[in-house]
Amino acid sequence: MNETMAKNRTESCAPFHLHVLQNGQRTTHRFSKSPITIGRSRDRDVPLSERAISRHHLTFMRKGQSFMVRDEGSQNGTLLGGNRVESGSLFEIHPGEIVKIGPCEISVEPIAPEGEEKSRATEETAHQGGPLSMGTFARLIQALNEELDQERLLNLIVDAAIRTTEAERGFLVLGKAEEMTIPVARNFVGESLESPETSLSRTIVDEVLESGEVRLTVNAQADERFKALKSVEDLRLRSVLCAPLRVRGTIEGALYLDNRLQQHAFTEKDLSLLNVLADISGVAIRNARLVADLTSKNEALLEAHDRVAELNSRLEGKVKKQVEELKEVKEELAASRKALGLRHDYRKIVGESPAMQEVFRLLDRYVEASDPVMILGESGTGKELIARALHEQGPRREGPFISENCAAIPESLLESELFGYDRGAFTGANKNHKGLFEQAKGGTMFLDEIGEMSADLQSKLLRVIQEKEVRPLGSSRTVPIEIRLVTATHRDLGKMVKEESFREDLFYRLHVLPINLPPLRARKGDIPLLVSHILGKACLEAGKPLSKIDSKTLDFLSSYDWPGNIRELENEIRRGLLLSEGVLLPEHLSEQVQNPSLSRDASSPLPSESGTTLTDIVAQLEESEIRRALVRAHGNKSKASDLLGISRFALQRKLDKYQIQP
Repeated sequence: MNETMAKNRTESCAPFHLHVLQNGQRTTHRFSKSPITIGRSRDRDVPLSERAISRHHLTFMRKGQSFMVRDEGSQNGTLLGGNRVESGSLFEIHPGEIVKIGPCEISVEPIAPEGEEKSRATEETAHQGGPLSMGTFARLIQALNEELDQERLLNLIVDAAIRTTEAERGFLVLGKAEEMTIPVARNFVGESLESPETSLSRTIVDEVLESGEVRLTVNAQADERFKALKSVEDLRLRSVLCAPLRVRGTIEGALYLDNRLQQHAFTEKDLSLLNVLADISGVAIRNARLVADLTSKNEALLEAHDRVAELNSRLEGKVKKQVEELKEVKEELAASRKALGLRHDYRKIVGESPAMQEVFRLLDRYVEASDPVMILGESGTGKELIARALHEQGPRREGPFISENCAAIPESLLESELFGYDRGAFTGANKNHKGLFEQAKGGTMFLDEIGEMSADLQSKLLRVIQEKEVRPLGSSRTVPIEIRLVTATHRDLGKMVKEESFREDLFYRLHVLPINLPPLRARKGDIPLLVSHILGKACLEAGKPLSKIDSKTLDFLSSYDWPGNIRELENEIRRGLLLSEGVLLPEHLSEQVQNPSLSRDASSPLPSESGTTLTDIVAQLEESEIRRALVRAHGNKSKASDLLGISRFALQRKLDKYQIQP
């Protein structure tokens, strides 16, 4: 007992400096007593917050002008001159000689008498260089603010709290009640704790989370507030310090520290420091979350960008393939028309049947002329397409193409649209307006459904054609016109002339170069080509892969009479395309196409009533079936003849008859 007291007895001695080099920073302590204790515990004369240093690691003593050092049984030992000293033995050291414990280097230096006053201030400040020094705390704060990885940050917060307060254990709690989690639970040497949920007092944590105030007890087992708690008794808690963790002003967790073996382990100063550390940690957590959120969103954005780029690349490849396929079809059509001896290109008009070949031959003759053209045909046969071909292949191709449907505009408005008007001509005429005839100067004027024009307007149109000039409504001036006039109608104008519902003189002015467009039922051999063209166009517009068509579906389409002609066929294909998934099947067709008999009644026109004969209908059907068989046989004549039930020789004769190229 006396020996122990003698060891701890402090005696005055001549002043000296103790220099400590820690983490690249040097601190100097001034002492005028002996012995001097060094260790990780805060009650040492020189506290050093390093895990490799024991709580009571080393003792320095001064005897006269000599200095002695003794290792107090440290775990990692003490090095003097590079050699480990024996625990418990005294060794002499000289000024400037290095004693190494853990990562720290320590040396002593006697103080000259004249430096005493100067060194007093050094002692007052440098002696605070342990775990609670401002420099150490500032470095902890800087490390917290620089760490942006959430997992490493939470570990760093707990380690900083343990190191700052010299706690035995530290817990970081997030959330409340049933959603409470403990992502970090460590002891003072950095080891993770098992079952952290049962290793702390949940009641103390709940109080801090609810109140937002710090809780400090120097002996929980004697504290009236906590001694009745089962967790305090079971865990044998002594010192406990718990502070709320605020993130953006909201309490989202707590920092919980304890020491189960030592009473009075924490002070009011520890409480203040932990409060500051908790607030700074909340800011650091918020920053780390923001960075993580931005990183996640950026990664999602990059992933979406890559996915869009991949889809665009696929789509581009599919569209390119479709464009090439359509180009091949057009080249084949152009080649077949070249074989017919046509001078102009009508690739926008799909068709190879004899009826359409006759239309192309007429177009070839009419294109270069300037006389009016009248296009006759049922609705949906493509009359405007023919009018555009006349314009685009003719000498006026550089001029405008103006189109107007006479049946779509009321008579009172149609006149002003065609001929124009001057300001004040009628109510609402606030400025001069050029009519369509004037707008079409140097180009082509296409008037569709000319048979719907009123008698009064027919008279005015006749005057325009004869005089080659128009007079705007409300004007006394005339405007010369230079156009090619193309008209179209689905009505029998010859019959209307006889009935005196259409002017005979106007009829002959317009009916100079007539073109009769065949209905689709008269050119069923073109249906496979039309279907292919419409499918390709629709898929291209929708940005979808080119759909396929089932052979039986093509049979239904080829068998139907199409009273609405090509317009009806296009509507049918587009509707079926929306219902299908890659392959157009019979069930995707409308009921009347699947069952044509349902759409026929006793009032349907007979051959002579529709301007044809039974022989023509049989020929059209024969040609259509031959074309379908060739499509099914992929151009193989032998296979096609088997499908038709005729000899190959008979098939060849019919191919020559209908001018069909396999």
